[in-house]
Amino acid sequence: MNHARIDITPGLDGEAVVLACFDLGQEEISASAHAVQVITTERFRTAEMSVDDVLEFRELTALADELADHVRQEGIRTIVMRPSRLNAWRHALTHFVESRDEADWAREDDRKALPDARALLWPLADLCADAMRAALSPPAEKPLP
Repeated sequence: MNHARIDITPGLDGEAVVLACFDLGQEEISASAHAVQVITTERFRTAEMSVDDVLEFRELTALADELADHVRQEGIRTIVMRPSRLNAWRHALTHFVESRDEADWAREDDRKALPDARALLWPLADLCADAMRAALSPPAEKPLP
């Protein structure tokens, strides 16, 4: 992960819109797409889901689709995410890495994605913390006209 930064811009109603921006290489994007897809499949394999499960499933599916779109493009890509999607990505990667570390065996695709997914955990955790602090900080006072 390169050039990680938080962008705060005013929304249409004057509220702060917090976006995490960062650059990822082809290997990192591919590993992330694989990890999110695998975790989404494993997590929601059950037939019965609550409303919260459906919302989480939608978020992870959208994230997996977004990452898969970036995989199809060559080179380094700039990724922009809201804090909620960034946290969903971090949780999926964390679960992927932890579950593969604890397993007695892993599929070839999982073994290939594991080092890049593991390398993203620390920078992603830092970026998530920065994004959450920015999202929860009080808005700056506007100067009087």
